Amino acid sequence: MSLTLYIGNLSTIRVTRGASIVEGGISFLLITCPSNEVIVSEEIPASVLDLAKEKRQELFEQLAEVDDEICEILLNDELPTNDQIAAAIRRSTIGLKFSPVFLGSAIKNTAVQPLLDGVCSYLPNPSETQVLAHDVKAPAGSPQVELVPAAEAPLVGLAFKLEEGRFGQLTYIRVYQGTLKKAMQIYNARTGKKVKVPRLVRMHSNEMEVRFLLVVLVSH
Repeated sequence: MSLTLYIGNLSTIRVTRGASIVEGGISFLLITCPSNEVIVSEEIPASVLDLAKEKRQELFEQLAEVDDEICEILLNDELPTNDQIAAAIRRSTIGLKFSPVFLGSAIKNTAVQPLLDGVCSYLPNPSETQVLAHDVKAPAGSPQVELVPAAEAPLVGLAFKLEEGRFGQLTYIRVYQGTLKKAMQIYNARTGKKVKVPRLVRMHSNEMEVRFLLVVLVSH
């Protein structure tokens, strides 16, 4: 059995036992299987309770250095609630002052669900960040254009990765604005040419799901 300190999700203690995960907050443990189904809920063992409290206090102190609300709570000799901690992590992460750290592995989906929950809880949604792009039709040196996270807007995306594998060549695309559809013509700003989209797929590890419509609104 291995013990790993994990403070990315409200100072959780994680104990790995084979294919199972033991996940603990400050007062309880959750044992989950690879499908993230909760099997057992129990108190944190006394042998690691002091360590859990110590690391939770360390999280408070780190947040207090970058978040005024948490700092004020600690200066008043009070303890923040879980909701206040989560809100502070989100504010500080969006403000590029704090970086939550999650531990896990894709093998047997170990701790994958807390990571995905953290993405939803702490990272900005498209409406909370400013995304700028160059208008290729405008003269050189023109101001950048702010993109709008709307499916009806003109398509703007970034092809950030090319992969040649058993499915042929795959182009990974991040869509910042608009909608990408199968068989549509898209403009390549680098080459100045139009490219037809032969098919759309969604990758799940080493499995491929065929799609016909892609409306992905992302932040930075």
